[in-house]
Amino acid sequence: MRFEPSGITNDKDIRFASSLMDYIFRRLALEYLPLEQREALGVKSVDERKRAIEEGGGAFADAPTEPTPKASTESPGVQPTAQVIEVGSKPESRAIDAPLCYSCGSKMQPAGSCYVCNSCGSTSGCS
Repeated sequence: MRFEPSGITNDKDIRFASSLMDYIFRRLALEYLPLEQREALGVKSVDERKRAIEEGGGAFADAPTEPTPKASTESPGVQPTAQVIEVGSKPESRAIDAPLCYSCGSKMQPAGSCYVCNSCGSTSGCS
């Protein structure tokens, strides 16, 4: 449920709460639930989130990845060349003023007409 008071908190582990009850139950989960149950609920401490990013997993660790191509044995002396990809010089205005995630407090990214959180995967109400 979402109701007032809601918003950014002073707690380093719970940066945003949609209500007072939301904050209390997230804090209780961090204190008393094991890591596996908290991950299923999407409740992680700052240290756990940092560790996931450092390990390269991030929020989408379970997402399937494309297989890496195997090296050819026909010409071992040939090295693959890198291609330069042009990136836009400035972000869109929608990306600049994107809202904060209601679940974890991270800045959301535009996804079509909605926004998606890259940290926890929640959306701004679209499916």
